[in-house]
Amino acid sequence: MKNLSFRKFLVVAVVLTLLLIASQMIRGVVLDRIQHRDTAQQSIASALADPQTLAGPVLLIQYVEHMQRPVYGDQGKVVRTEAFIERREKIVLPDSLKLGGSLHNEMRYRGVFRVNTYLLTGQLATTLQMPRLDELPRHSAEGRVEIESARLVVAMSDPRGIRNLSLQQDGQALRTEAGTGMKTLSSGIHAPLPDPASLVGKKLNVRADMTLVGTDSFGMLPLARDTLVALRADWPHPSFGGRFLPVKRSIDDKGFEAEWQISGVASQARQTWENSESRNLQAEHFSVSLIDPVDIYSMSDRASKYAELFILLTLGAFLLFELLRRLRLHPLNYLMVGAALLMFFLLLLSLSEQIGFGPAYLAASGACVLLIGFYSAHLLRSVWLAGGFYLGLGALYGAIYVILLSEQNALLMGSLLLFALLACVMIGTRKVDWQGLLASTVPNTSKDATQAE
Repeated sequence: MKNLSFRKFLVVAVVLTLLLIASQMIRGVVLDRIQHRDTAQQSIASALADPQTLAGPVLLIQYVEHMQRPVYGDQGKVVRTEAFIERREKIVLPDSLKLGGSLHNEMRYRGVFRVNTYLLTGQLATTLQMPRLDELPRHSAEGRVEIESARLVVAMSDPRGIRNLSLQQDGQALRTEAGTGMKTLSSGIHAPLPDPASLVGKKLNVRADMTLVGTDSFGMLPLARDTLVALRADWPHPSFGGRFLPVKRSIDDKGFEAEWQISGVASQARQTWENSESRNLQAEHFSVSLIDPVDIYSMSDRASKYAELFILLTLGAFLLFELLRRLRLHPLNYLMVGAALLMFFLLLLSLSEQIGFGPAYLAASGACVLLIGFYSAHLLRSVWLAGGFYLGLGALYGAIYVILLSEQNALLMGSLLLFALLACVMIGTRKVDWQGLLASTVPNTSKDATQAE
């Protein structure tokens, strides 16, 4: 009899192993859809524009230094001097920078996959101090400096997103051209300043009116001594990132408003950009992303991690009912119940792409609970037991849904759920004689035969 009981547990263990393997295959489907979603995002970004990070306007001065150098003869004596020039450049960062604008969300689709894009409409105002000639770095104190060109530069992650960008210097419109003219960072636009020699030592008031599109997020580098950025958007689910959070923000169901105020002494961005070898858009920056609060793929992935828990609890409950009520369930019964549980995760993923995660979870869990409840009524041979099982399974789906929505407290709530389930099983079976129960689950065929004779 003990061998028969052992074989029963062994067969259930084999079925459980097969179901767990199948659950990993289903999670592979979820991960595959996540990869397809990422590919769709990259496809839209490559056709529209990448996430945008803005830097500038800054002033790029290119100048030459005229110097004299000695020419030595065969005996090492100076025989004459000759003139030569050395080309240099200096970047002037803003004294103050203000940006005010609005982000309008535009949803783009690739098949069933959707991607958040935005249209930024704003005005940027900044002040730049044109240095005097004696303030320009030079190799020799006797060298004579002459400015060749000066240009206003706006660097950005993806210039393809420019719908309109006009620059003005002291009310005078400037002609913008592609590229920054900087060796280490070419992505952006620039506008040459007419007659830069006449601007030496003056303060320049620069304004930029821009219409810019991008995907997912918008960010800026705080290159000014004082940076003030105020943005409003019609998307109610922002995620603030980077090195600086907004000092003010308000969020409601219509959108959000945020304001950043950053001092130059609080950021290393100015020091990084003053070094011509390390100018980039990865310096200390701040950003805001238009996120989807319920990402159906990440939620489906998290839900699929509970597949093992669903299978273990449900099959364990059936095995417990089989022992307590002395039923004879076939391994195929366990296999079909497990298959119904696994179908929930496939239904959840496929329905989420069409109707959203919440309605999909309700529909998929309701269908699976009804199917398993109807099936268990015949297996357990009791409508009341099936009803209790139906309610328990529905409560389990509801508890998992709450855990999925409470990402910050998922570990705590999951631990409490497992403890509660374990407590219910231990309390409910505290008076069960397991040794006698296992010994009586399989009838003694030899004794029955003797009694029959």
